[in-house]
Formats: sequence, C-alpha cells, structure tokens
Amino acid sequence: MKSKIENFFLWRWLLKLERFFMVFCSIAVVIIFGIKVVCRYILKIDFSGSEELLIIFALWLYYSGGLYGSYEDSHIKADVLSIVVSNPRISYVINILVKAISLAVSIFLAKWAIDYLQLCLKLGGYTTVYHLPMMCSRGALIVGYTMPVLYNVYHLIFSFDYQDFISKQGGNDQL
Repeated sequence: MKSKIENFFLWRWLLKLERFFMVFCSIAVVIIFGIKVVCRYILKIDFSGSEELLIIFALWLYYSGGLYGSYEDSHIKADVLSIVVSNPRISYVINILVKAISLAVSIFLAKWAIDYLQLCLKLGGYTTVYHLPMMCSRGALIVGYTMPVLYNVYHLIFSFDYQDFISKQGGNDQL
C-alpha cells in the first residue's frame, strides 16, 4: 500500500514541486544577495526593495523545506523516551501516539492558516516598492501550515505497521 501511494503520480508531482521550490528559492536568495552586494559595494548604488524579494523567497524556502521535512518525517525531535523505554511494544504505542498528536497539531495549524487566509484576502495589501501582492509571501505560510496535514495522515496510517516499525528499530520482536 505504501509503495502505491508513493508511486502515485500526484504524490510524486507534489514532491517534485516541493524540491523545485526549495532549489529555486535557494538560488533566488543567493542571486538577490549577490546583486545587493555588487550594487552596494562595487557600483555604490542602492538596490531598494531587495528586502521585499528576499522575504518572499526566504519564506517560500523556509516553508517548503519544512513541508519536505514533514514528508520525510525528519524534523528535529526531543525524543527522550526512546532512551528510557527499551520495550519495543511500548515504543510502538508511543510512536503511534506521537504521530496522532502531530496530526492533531497540524490540523489545528491548518485551521488557523485557513482563518489567516480569509483575513489576508479581506485585507489585501501590496509591498511598498514593487507593489507585489502581500499574498506572495503570506501564501508560503498558508501552504506551509496546511499541507503537513496530508503527510501527518500518511505517517499516522503507516505507523500502525508493527513489523515495519520493528525493522526500522533494528529488532525482531513479534507482536
């Protein structure tokens, strides 16, 4: 089942889109910084509005990276229980509980992001120098808080596979 989901064309397309955003935004941030340095120190002119562009690309980079980390389930964790708990069955239950809590938190954040989207659409607004819609930067936050729900559901469903959990832990305990 897991391979069917991961081989589904929309799933692969979404991951490719996330990787593209991370690479594109990284390159854009480096180029903008490079242009700003050349303008300021070599040409002695001001590159006004560079901060507007940097904020947009940096936010998309940050939230697409967080989203990809959510897919990989590789976020930083303060996992002290794995040191204390040596029973694989208890670790299995704790893992499911952690995934369920992560899903609940991501649903709460997605709800908040949807409310924020509604507020942003009412307020509108544009940047001061280039007059870009504020949704260019705010959209990253909305996507970054709503999309992890999909990945957290995915991880929660597959956390119920005890044999897969044990094989990742390096043990061979039977339920």
